[in-house]
Amino acid sequence: MKIKINQLLAVCFFTCATVNAQSGFSNDPLNAVFETSDTEKFWKAFDKMETSKDNPFTEYMKDGSLGVKGFTEFRIINADSLYTMVKRRKADYLKTRNVLDGIGLKEKRARAIYSAMKYWYPDAKFPPVYFVYGRFNSGGTVSKDGIIIGTEMLSNLDGVMGLVAHELIHFQQDISGDGSLLKNTLMEGGADFISEMISGENINTGPFRYGETHLDALCREFVTKLKNDDNTDWLYGTSKKDDRPNDLGYWMGYKISAAYFNKQKDKHKAIHDILNIKDPLKFLKESGFLDPYIKEYIESKKMKFDDFYKPYSDETHEITFTVSVPDKNDEVYITGNQPELGSWTPSSIKMNRKNAKERSITLKIHFPAQFKFTKGNWESQADIKGKDKWQNIRIEEKPSKPVHYEIINWSDNQ
Repeated sequence: MKIKINQLLAVCFFTCATVNAQSGFSNDPLNAVFETSDTEKFWKAFDKMETSKDNPFTEYMKDGSLGVKGFTEFRIINADSLYTMVKRRKADYLKTRNVLDGIGLKEKRARAIYSAMKYWYPDAKFPPVYFVYGRFNSGGTVSKDGIIIGTEMLSNLDGVMGLVAHELIHFQQDISGDGSLLKNTLMEGGADFISEMISGENINTGPFRYGETHLDALCREFVTKLKNDDNTDWLYGTSKKDDRPNDLGYWMGYKISAAYFNKQKDKHKAIHDILNIKDPLKFLKESGFLDPYIKEYIESKKMKFDDFYKPYSDETHEITFTVSVPDKNDEVYITGNQPELGSWTPSSIKMNRKNAKERSITLKIHFPAQFKFTKGNWESQADIKGKDKWQNIRIEEKPSKPVHYEIINWSDNQ
């Protein structure tokens, strides 16, 4: 069913058609939509598991809303994956069967949060909020069609509006950058900062407590890693090297965003800036939050303060890149973090055919350089022998010998 924020109680017993990406969007916070019909379809399929010869979740996937479609690629995967998980964690799913029963009571709370968003960011759009069932791997996300909440992750509705507020911020964000840890941290932490302003809730209290307790050590560590694209120990997982919780990047991004906000006289413009960061390093510099730790770092590296905020050095050096390919017909492109490497356009720089199994190109590039090899599109990235799968290759300084990489596979072959 669709539940309008300003009419939750009045219409929560009526089943409506699924909203589409156009009609479901609103500029009015009082006309936002909660879509819960997928949960009804899920439990209908769940109740058929013991009697159906076929996978009952096929229909759930086929007839699901745009929320189910948006949750499919990286979370649900397909009906068989969902069926396997439901059978394995049947008891855990059952605990959430009635978790949305009190959703109507969130009417005033939702209206207040959405109206606060409109106050701080008049350009805000209010997409549908889809409550769907997935495979216990995401509490929430956004797609082009709206906000999607993984209902199986909810033990109750106490924090659901904080989660909705966080994902609402993601829907407004337009943050540029090259996939660095800093960019991702500002995206998540900025969402936490603004969502706390409009909801009064912080959904990541564990990382925040740990971060405040270990502030100096974490800031020193973050300074050394913020330009890299490796999120380990900061976002989405840890290496277990210490007792830190997951997602400390939310706390770090929050601190940087708060510092930037507090320095600005025009607070509404500050919110706009946090949502629309075009240069993460410039934003960090203007926040001033990490200045003491950056000064400490550059002294050890004999760098200039302003040079730290550059993505790479001013000088260029000639480098010859050579790659071995898995198939003699493979065409290979190189792309990376600077104009000389195509500025992350996957089809701008094609490597030359050296022989049947090798491709090569000589370029003048800046250091540090980050790059990847593709077949000319992001759907087909190279899996490089000895490198973490799908992460950027990074060269800090001019190598002492020619660089050679072996492509063992392509992402669209896996």
